[in-house]
This record gives sequence, C-alpha cells and structure tokens, in this order.
Amino acid sequence: MVKHTDRRLSIHPKTPNQLLNLLEADDTEIFEIDRSNLVLQLRTIRRAINESAEEMEMVAIERVFVKSVSQTLARTARKLYRVSEDLNALHRMVEQTRPPTAPARSPRKPTMRNRRKTPS
Repeated sequence: MVKHTDRRLSIHPKTPNQLLNLLEADDTEIFEIDRSNLVLQLRTIRRAINESAEEMEMVAIERVFVKSVSQTLARTARKLYRVSEDLNALHRMVEQTRPPTAPARSPRKPTMRNRRKTPS
C-alpha cells in the first residue's frame, strides 16, 4: 500500500502569500514522508532481489541447464545476495535517520574595507 504523499492544495495559489504559505510546509513532516517512502521502496527492491536470487540458486542446484550455465546462475545468485545485504544496510540507515537540524547562524557584522584613494 502506497501512502498519499502530496499534501499540497489541489487549487493553485493565486497570491504570493498563498504561495509562501504553501512552500513553508512543515519540513519535519515532509522529511518523514520522504523517508517512509524510501524505506518502503528499499524493502520492496530487496525482497524482489532476494526472490530472484533464490530462484536462480534453485535452478542452479537442480542443474536444469548445462554445468557452465548452472555455475553462472549460482555465481549470479551469490552476487544478488550481496546486493541485497547492501540494500538491507542502506535500509537500516535510512530507517534510523532523523531530520537534520538547521545550524543556528549568527548575524554577520559588517566589516570596514579599506578603499583605495583615487588619484587627484
């Protein structure tokens, strides 16, 4: 099940203030929506890769094809399992990620620059 992520108004903003209000959505909420969608996509891809690797491995074990093809299938299945492990690690990292905090910036003090004197 895919979550509905577009929380913008279906009516287009007509004034600059309406546009600004639309653009100033809660960043944390948007981050969570994006993060949950990415976690779902990573999980789906990982499952598909695992299923494909299992199928290849079973066909290789059954030796349906000649020996060289079966060996290639087994080798490819092992590679797919490694890709799946990498995706699993990425999935865990994305799942544990929290929204970044904006660093507080101090206002800059104006600095005086030396100006060249113009020749008279």
